[in-house]
Order: sequence, then C-alpha cells, then structure tokens
Amino acid sequence: MNPNLQFAETASIECSFQATGYLLRLVKSVHVAGIEVGPIMTLQHREALIERLEAERPSLLGFVKNCPAGMGDSWDSVSFGFQRGFDEMWDLAWAGNGLLDRPLLTLWRQSVELSLKSAIYYIEGTAEKKIGHNLSDLFDKVLKISTEAGLDQDNDLEKDVKAMIKHVQSFDLFATRFRYPADKKGNPYKGVDVNLEKLFQAHWIIVTWCEGTVVELGEKFGIGAP
Repeated sequence: MNPNLQFAETASIECSFQATGYLLRLVKSVHVAGIEVGPIMTLQHREALIERLEAERPSLLGFVKNCPAGMGDSWDSVSFGFQRGFDEMWDLAWAGNGLLDRPLLTLWRQSVELSLKSAIYYIEGTAEKKIGHNLSDLFDKVLKISTEAGLDQDNDLEKDVKAMIKHVQSFDLFATRFRYPADKKGNPYKGVDVNLEKLFQAHWIIVTWCEGTVVELGEKFGIGAP
C-alpha cells in the first residue's frame, strides 16, 4: 500500500481469493493527493448479482448486442472512454499490490493507440485505410500528415512523445507483452516493473499531444473531420 494514500474510510471489507491466495483490502473510497477518488468498489452489488444468478439461473445470452451507433461510438468518444478507463484503473492500481499492473498497461497501450488513430481520422477525415497497431508507425503517420498540413511539429514535445512511444513499441512489439505471461511459442515473458507515476504522466503527455495537434490544425487551418 502506498504510504502517501490517506484513506477516507479504513478498512472494513476483506475478501479472500482462495484460488490465488491473495488477500485484498477493499476500501469504499480513497484520497490521492487530497482528492477523493471513490467509491472504487461495489462489492455488495457484485455479491448480489452472484446471489441472483445462483437463485434464478437467468439466461445471459443477451449480455451484449448490436444497436444503432450513436455519439458514444465516434473515434473521439471511444478514445476518450479508454482514457477514462485508464485513469480509473490507475487509481485502483495505485492503491493496490501490483495485481492490476498488467491490465493497466494493456489499457495504457490501447488508449494511446486510439488517441493516435483518432487524430489520424480527424485530420484525414477517414478511417478506411488499414494502419495497423504499431504505435511508432501511427505516431509517424500523425506527424507526417500534420506537418504536411502546415503545422510546425519540430519541437521538444514532439521529440519526447516520439521517444516514449518508441520505448513502449520496442518493449511490446506485437501488443501481447502485457496481455499474456508467455509468447506464442510458450516462452515466458520477463516480469514487468512499472513506475505508475511516470506511466500516468506519459499517458497524459501523449494523449494531450494528439488532441492538441487536432485542435491546432482546426483552429489555424480549418482542417479536421466535422
């Protein structure tokens, strides 16, 4: 537990995960840097859902289905949703014991990828071209099309963003490093040591750079998808 955390409510609920032997302390809300970020757990609600499942045995085949696309399905909205997901899970990981580090890294990577692809879509006005999942290639694409549109990207921020993305891409070549304990051949990956504070800052800088690029192009040159 990070010593800098001030818990709004100390303890009260503990649950034992018998399959793994982990003992997690669940808190209703926490304070990070003096800001309340809870509630972060809905244990009672989850337990009630399990009890209902055991008692009623309902059909669960309709838990996800198609529906008409809305505002929440745009590139910008989906990207923002993953940004918020990363922020929410970061709060939990910061208060935890390392168990959420890999899910958090997976969200980090997906959020960054969506931010880059969303920028490409809003600059070019299309998402039809296959551009893959390589973060460095996506960054180079955003840099290229924004520069060709007239934006001066030759600055320290651009170089910092490029270096951070290159580091993650070299660490996780195929977007599998954080999602699995071993590669496709069964060779175990090495462990992952995460500096959560720097991870959060890197995410914020990269996402802000992507959004700032789109906003600046729109304001200066009127470029961007409606």
